[in-house]
Amino acid sequence: MENKAFRNSSDRYYNMFKSGIASLIPEGSHVILDMGCAAGVLGRRLKELNKAKEVVGVEIFKEAADEAAKYYEIIHHGDIEELKLPYENYFDFVVCADILEHLRDPWNILRQVHTWLKNDGSVIICIPNVRYWRVLRDLIFHGSWRYADAGILDKTHLRFFTRRSFLGPLAEAGFEVQYMRMEIIGIKHEIANRITFRCLEEFMGKQVTIVAKKQGIV
Repeated sequence: MENKAFRNSSDRYYNMFKSGIASLIPEGSHVILDMGCAAGVLGRRLKELNKAKEVVGVEIFKEAADEAAKYYEIIHHGDIEELKLPYENYFDFVVCADILEHLRDPWNILRQVHTWLKNDGSVIICIPNVRYWRVLRDLIFHGSWRYADAGILDKTHLRFFTRRSFLGPLAEAGFEVQYMRMEIIGIKHEIANRITFRCLEEFMGKQVTIVAKKQGIV
């Protein structure tokens, strides 16, 4: 999982507000699990926007977890793959934003998420898209697969996904996709995607955002 050091309450990395995630949750008295909650900015804003009555967080770094605890009802400090969360049919939403790619077995975590959600609950997922054109360009033309401090080839990433390769395991974990978007950054890339009738979308997008509803029993 994530190993970027948390320095203080003003640390930019741990205090980013992911407005795109918040926009996917409607107003209401929802119970939400925020996996990899960092310093708790998302949960705090969801409460301010009247989108949550209870927010539970999971965070591996104690300093960040302590900061999030100021806003969340419960914080579970530790590695999500080692923790045993005591929930069943409890959450309306589970947020997995930029977390699954850091796990050894993200598919097992998705199966656990299925049990934690209420029968009509949904998981919100953000994953980097390894099919992004810059990654492919460097691999095909330069033979380069160079890890970095951040981005798609973040050196803390253990798993790599394309949009298509992720959908099969998601369905096998018991989820049906309700909404999906490819995050395309930059007006030039967006224009190129539009004039090609979105045929280049999977090459232009750096990240995939998915909302999937719990279905049946795994």
